[in-house]
Amino acid sequence: MSTHNALGFSILGLVMLFLPALLPAYFVVRAMDGSNTSELWLCLMGSLQGALGIGCIIRNEAVPLAIRLMTLRLPTLTPAERNAPALILRPLRSGGYMGGQSNDDQRLAA
Repeated sequence: MSTHNALGFSILGLVMLFLPALLPAYFVVRAMDGSNTSELWLCLMGSLQGALGIGCIIRNEAVPLAIRLMTLRLPTLTPAERNAPALILRPLRSGGYMGGQSNDDQRLAA
């Protein structure tokens, strides 16, 4: 069963399941216990058909997606020092950018 067919099965199962609640005038109670055979049949077959459709959707879509995600290999990143060590910026050793001075004029210029 394809995914489109399974989606149709599950939607039809939901319609069958909720049809007696949506149209109660068509399912008149005739039994002594307050039930209707048509209503019970629609609820049972609607739930079975919906479960069949959802099961096929899970089998067709969710399981292959989970397998693809579990076998996914992420690319490995090489450190930048191996590629081009001269392009890495390093902080100054002599007290930072101010050269050891705490002058407000130099801070405003930056």
